[in-house]
Amino acid sequence: MKPLVKQLLRDHEIRRHTAAPADRLDPPTRPDPNGWFCVAFSDEVRPGTITTRPFMGGEVVVYRTPRGLLRAVRPRCPHLGAHLGVGSTLDGEELVCPFHRFAFDPSGACVRTGYDLPPPKATLSQFPVCEANGSIYVWWHALGLAPQWQVPTFGMDDRQPFSHNTFDIAGHPQDVIENAFDWGHLPALHGLRDLVIEGTPVMGEPVSTVTATARGTVMRQIRQSYTLTVIGLATIAARTRLPNGAGDLYVMLHATPTTPGRIHLRMGTKLELAGLPFLPERAAKATAMPVARLLGVIAQRVASVDTGADLLMWHHQEHVEQPKLARGDGPIGRYRQWARQFYTDPGVPTDGTATDASAVNGSPAANGSRSVNGSSAVNGSSVEGRKADHSEV
Repeated sequence: MKPLVKQLLRDHEIRRHTAAPADRLDPPTRPDPNGWFCVAFSDEVRPGTITTRPFMGGEVVVYRTPRGLLRAVRPRCPHLGAHLGVGSTLDGEELVCPFHRFAFDPSGACVRTGYDLPPPKATLSQFPVCEANGSIYVWWHALGLAPQWQVPTFGMDDRQPFSHNTFDIAGHPQDVIENAFDWGHLPALHGLRDLVIEGTPVMGEPVSTVTATARGTVMRQIRQSYTLTVIGLATIAARTRLPNGAGDLYVMLHATPTTPGRIHLRMGTKLELAGLPFLPERAAKATAMPVARLLGVIAQRVASVDTGADLLMWHHQEHVEQPKLARGDGPIGRYRQWARQFYTDPGVPTDGTATDASAVNGSPAANGSRSVNGSSAVNGSSVEGRKADHSEV
């Protein structure tokens, strides 16, 4: 297994066996779940930056204005359909389409054209977006409903970015998040020893917690305690307390649907040190962050080897709707019942309304997640143009 994982991490491609990825063997049939999904780590979208990400069978354009406002929009300009991720610029706080120089303010409204004439009544279709725990999330709902819950935050030091990697693999986010409750694979696939683990999903709640102690984690020979926070069907956030109050190790695992049967698997690691006990207090405070950043890069490499084994499983895994579960598996059945809350049958009427910018723009994000804005149109969560990502595992 380790040679395959190391090859994968080096080349982002599996070359040493002939097994087909899951999306080629079994045509994808499961819908995308509703919720917040990570499209980038925070350091990937700096002030003045515009980037495009595959998302839910289409694309989303994410940008941050010079003043730090974060926005996510449907890629098509409402004027004549130019792709806003190709050649657009930021002029102050306004996103400017390159085709005819139509400019849109942070609310999505067209405020000027390239003709020095009054602009049309045109508005960008925005996605709700928030930033929490060094990650940028975009809200998706099959019916275009506004966010129904918020991403919890963990009090991280935002000055220190994650060391991170992104993989394009076959899979579904529900199977990735199931790992938090598949306790049987921890000793089998990862070699964890002396494992003590507990925690089950709470029905109706979008966030769940698992606590564990074990040997053989990223810290290897030291018995470590860690907490997994499961955020919807999108994120597993692991926090490990270092011995003697030395600091915290964070590992973020994000699964985001891109095209049918494919996901972007984002993994990030960072270390936050309370200080360096072998140095004087002033020197310790001055050097703690650069030392932590260096050690975080190393920890990311170690953690990637462990997670790479999971990645190989997900890439070739066929979803079993009625699994033959055994004692020792963990609360997989309860997890799957809990996961049902994140799906919507588009044919079933609801008493909600489609996402409205007035219902989301400027709304305070619970637990400290930042920069939430909303969709400006009915079904604002919809995207168009299914395009496959050609960099395949």
